Parts: sequence; C-alpha cells; structure tokens
Amino acid sequence: MLIARRRFPALILVCLGFSGCAGYRGGWESVAYLGDTPPAFSSEAPTLHEARNRAALNVPGLQLRVAINNQLRTYDTQVYLFALPLSVDPRNVYPQNHEPGKTRVFVSVTPTDPGFVFRPSLAVLSIAGKRFTGIAGFDFDMWDLQGNRVKQGGKWDHRPVESDFALMEPGRRYLLSIDFATPVPSPESRDIGVDLSQALRATQHPPLPLIRFAPVRWKQGYT
Repeated sequence: MLIARRRFPALILVCLGFSGCAGYRGGWESVAYLGDTPPAFSSEAPTLHEARNRAALNVPGLQLRVAINNQLRTYDTQVYLFALPLSVDPRNVYPQNHEPGKTRVFVSVTPTDPGFVFRPSLAVLSIAGKRFTGIAGFDFDMWDLQGNRVKQGGKWDHRPVESDFALMEPGRRYLLSIDFATPVPSPESRDIGVDLSQALRATQHPPLPLIRFAPVRWKQGYT
C-alpha cells in the first residue's frame, strides 16, 4: 500500500506531461458601428472570430469593415487538459501595436460599384476631441519581386499608397490601412471616431458617415 501511495503522485506528473496544455485569453477591443447610439452588444464576451464578423458596416456601394490595432489583452491563462491551472498572466498587452506612437486603422473594402477612390491622407481619426489626419496608407496583398500583384507565388506585404488609389474591381476585397501619428487609444474609450468621408469616395454615392467605436470584450481559446 505504501509503495502504491508513493507512485501515485509520480503517475499524475507523467500523465500531465503527456496530456499537453491549452488556454484562454481575452480583453477589450474597439468595435466599429454607425449612428449616434452603439448597438446593444451582448454582455457575454464573444470569441475573437465572432467579434470581427459583427463589425461589418452597411454603406451604399460598399461592404465595409473598419478596425483599430488597439486590441488589448488583459488576461492569458494556460491550463492542462485536465483543467489544472498552469500559469496566469494578468498583464495588459497590446499584441497588435507594433509601432509605438502610431495607430493603424484597417479598412477592409469590397466595392459593389466602380468609382471608389482611396485617399489615406484625407482620413481623420478623432480621440477624445483631438483630431489626427492620416500620415500613410497601405494596400495589403500578395506581390512578386517586381512589385506586381499576383494570386500565388509571391509575398504577402503592405505596399504604400502614395496618393489616389482607384478601387477598379467591383466584388474584389481590398485590404487597406491608414497610419496616424498618435499612440493607440484605449479600447475601453467611448470617444473614438474615424472619418473616411473624403478618404473613400465615389461621385455616385454620398460621403460615408462618421464611424464610431464601442468598447467590447473579446475572448479566445487556444491549444
């Protein structure tokens, strides 16, 4: 009996070693919406995938999604598959904030009509009453060594948009982004807006309305 008791803790450690571990993490992010009043987002934190999907905005001539790189992770818990805690990281981390002092706004655009033009320098980011104009714009896609857009065999990269960029292909998704010279705003802020009314225009459609952002929780499981 004594020998069996001594072997039991060792057996647990062996099992844990082979069981692997998983985890879950979450925090806050800013979710785009149109209008003066934010939608009634659920009080239960959605998965990261669900949070991104619900950020679609309906505007004439465009399928539009707008996001800010201010996603904040407030917890990261790793557990064994037997649900025993392994580690807990309670630090606040901005995993997407790659350049201190800059905020990047991602603009995913699928035009349903031709005629839209992207002018990143005319975009305006407002944070708590302060306004910042776009200092750089980018087009994310796959490129070959000569800088041509390709469907395979190239490298995914952000290429600068110097001035006017015509969105010539209706039905194609353009992955655009704009940099602003300001640190990322807190995702818990309720006073963030992006004005693309002059930065994304088509003469046959009215200017885009102001895009506002609501603080929303997110969560994500991983293995």
